[in-house]
Amino acid sequence: MNTITMTQEQFTAVYEKAAQIGAEAGIRAFKKAKENEYKDKTDKRLRNTKLLLRNYRMLKQHAENSVFGRTQMEESAADILESMMSIYDNEVIVDSIKRSASRTAIIVAHIETMLGLYESYCDKNGEVNKRRYHVLWDRYIAERPINVRGLTRKYNMSKENVYLDLKIAMKTLSALIFGVDGLNVH
Repeated sequence: MNTITMTQEQFTAVYEKAAQIGAEAGIRAFKKAKENEYKDKTDKRLRNTKLLLRNYRMLKQHAENSVFGRTQMEESAADILESMMSIYDNEVIVDSIKRSASRTAIIVAHIETMLGLYESYCDKNGEVNKRRYHVLWDRYIAERPINVRGLTRKYNMSKENVYLDLKIAMKTLSALIFGVDGLNVH
């Protein structure tokens, strides 16, 4: 067995350096965990935005065919959207929204309001943004939705560009639907 001799100053320097290294590693791990948590939350919001748009016409029909009064509307769109974040099954999410006419009406009204804001934004920010809005509208919201092949013909663009337009439009709309937390600022 070997013995190492250190002065008190050397020993203090070693444990201070070890503490610094440990603290820096802990901070890096914490930041990485927070980044992953934020990314997961952003991914869920984007997935839920797609889910809401894919089911928009069905939800709208459900809301229009249901009888409800404003007094039944106790939840806000934010409350309903927040509850969606803890559910992973798409069918359960849609069933959860449809659980009451008032919830469905709240979500449909919120989506329509955010689509209106997105349209206004796109109208003021160039032809590419206008096209992205219309591609999204034609794909999900229009009374007769258009598949990707139809969108390529209508807008005279490649399938890749249609998907890119949908992705960009969906991210922007997701930020509007879910609020500031929907933004990916990292």
